[in-house]
Amino acid sequence: MKRFNKYFALLFSFILTAAILLTGCGAPQGASGGSGSSGNSSGPIKIGLVTQLSGGGALYGKLMQQGAQLAVDQANEDGGVLGRKIKLLAQDDQANPSESVKVTQRLVSEDNIDAWIGTLKSSDTITDIGITSKENIPSFVPVGVADNVTKQGFDNAFRNVANNTMQITEMVNYILKEQPTKKMAIIAENTDYGRGIVDTFSKLFTKGGRTVTNKEYYNVGTKDFNDQLTKIKAKNPDGILIAGLVAEGSLIAKQAKSLGLDQQLYSFGGFMGKQPMELGGQAVNGLIHTDYFVPTAKDELTQKFVKDFKDKYGKIPDSYYSAATYDAVNLYINAVKKAKSTDPKKVNEELRNLKNEHTVMGDITFDKEGQAATKVWISQIKDGKQVGIYHAK
Repeated sequence: MKRFNKYFALLFSFILTAAILLTGCGAPQGASGGSGSSGNSSGPIKIGLVTQLSGGGALYGKLMQQGAQLAVDQANEDGGVLGRKIKLLAQDDQANPSESVKVTQRLVSEDNIDAWIGTLKSSDTITDIGITSKENIPSFVPVGVADNVTKQGFDNAFRNVANNTMQITEMVNYILKEQPTKKMAIIAENTDYGRGIVDTFSKLFTKGGRTVTNKEYYNVGTKDFNDQLTKIKAKNPDGILIAGLVAEGSLIAKQAKSLGLDQQLYSFGGFMGKQPMELGGQAVNGLIHTDYFVPTAKDELTQKFVKDFKDKYGKIPDSYYSAATYDAVNLYINAVKKAKSTDPKKVNEELRNLKNEHTVMGDITFDKEGQAATKVWISQIKDGKQVGIYHAK
């Protein structure tokens, strides 16, 4: 009986040791917390996209999804990456901060994504990258433009569009070089976004030797701008800068015309695409604004993207939501190819070392904070069309 017990104990010890060794050999290569599919060489490379796919902002979120899906489909048609297919996992954050956190957490902990892209809102983007950064997952910001997105100390965050200060600087430089406007009135939404534009634009514009006559504010959702516009009219500026989005901005343009204000109108990225003409009609004709993407740009890659997008979805991409997200997917794919791995540390290193990579949105080089050094266009609404009129080199 004692011999049997001794034999059984030795056999059990051998089996236990073998099981531990086998378990160790089966661990995902480079795994640190369960995220990512780098160890599954036969499974798809997973890219998570978090954006608004329902409600009022769904138009923009779906454009992001379409741009990302086009890039994924093209890569898969070319055989995938590292012998693996790519899978896009698009999640609806409903423009709700808590939902954005929820779906990002699920993508990271349950779906084990290899890369993350999002969102429409800069504040949600910051919170979500706080989650992806714990696993060092390469994370791309193709839409949110608030300056502080890349000021959080994240080593895994990469924004492939110009930030707010960059687009304001481009607008001021354009006016100083190309426009006769000497006195500018500003009407802005009373938010961090609006006040940030007012502060930065005023400093740069006055530094250039010109004058800001008015700084008028309104609350988001306002319908009547008579008080602000009457004050502006009394100062008789040469131009009017609208620091807000198109819903209020188109009404401001209409009411300004009704009051006899025929000054040159200026604005920013909120006036991209078709919506300004649909909402503002003739009142926005001639308005000049910053633009992140011009589909008529005479660039071979841009024209190929426009054609491919139209062939797939039956429409021309007229704003940056689809183009920038398309670029984000391809930036990740190219970094994986260079790294010859989906290991997040290696991919992030390739992205940080990127130099002048040509994309639909322009040549991309990321600075130490993950912000792309890229330029914006200046566009003008002319007879119902968006026309690129200036692009700094």
